[in-house]
Amino acid sequence: MSVEEKAQHTLEVLKNHQSIRKFTGAKITPEQMQQIYAAIAQSSSSCFLQLVTTIAVQDRSKLEQIAHLAGEQQHIAHCSHFLVFCLDVTKLEHVAGIKPPYGFNFIMTGLNDCTVACQNAFVAAEAQGLGGVIVGGFRRNIAAVSELLKLPQGVAPLLALCLGVPDPEYIEEQKPRLPQSWLFMDEEYHDPFNAEELAQYDEKMRQYYKGRRYNQQDATWTDSVKVMLPGMTCDAAGIIAYLKKQGFEFF
Repeated sequence: MSVEEKAQHTLEVLKNHQSIRKFTGAKITPEQMQQIYAAIAQSSSSCFLQLVTTIAVQDRSKLEQIAHLAGEQQHIAHCSHFLVFCLDVTKLEHVAGIKPPYGFNFIMTGLNDCTVACQNAFVAAEAQGLGGVIVGGFRRNIAAVSELLKLPQGVAPLLALCLGVPDPEYIEEQKPRLPQSWLFMDEEYHDPFNAEELAQYDEKMRQYYKGRRYNQQDATWTDSVKVMLPGMTCDAAGIIAYLKKQGFEFF
């Protein structure tokens, strides 16, 4: 395959991304997982600290427990592999002798690195014909998930990726995205809001929601945002208390 062909394949994988929550039940092969792990290992790492540890959960009982803790997300219970991306400073304890409390910069750096690693894993999975969805809902019960995974002090789960073999019966068209003028800017920020463009986009989303085969609804993007926002404003005290218990500080 030529450089141009490789580039085109990569771009097609990226542009054709969509979240998948229904799987056939087939297992991802060890060879496929090795490709995903290789992509995670080569992820960009802030200051090359390599703070990410990835835990792959396959045990059905654990998956069912995590699905419950994440708000009854049943795609977790039925996936092949559930990858949990953890901020892990224990490596630095061994090589550099750092001790808790670990500064707030570790939280920011770890979140960035876990996000990059998760996206690399997702692209590697989709390039092999696999599918999945990024999961953050487990954080509502982060301490219980941490106990289930036996995470020591200095380790915290920040992001997860649910992976499996997509069920073709449930693959829909891609969700329309906001206008590019709302997403990309040159040189400096400007307010992208345009009422007419929003109305046009909302109508596209309404047609998408009404036309898909499963979970049809008469709603717009604006409607869906208003439904989701209350869940985004939940009390973060439990997460902060958990991170402090794991040795991280917020000042």
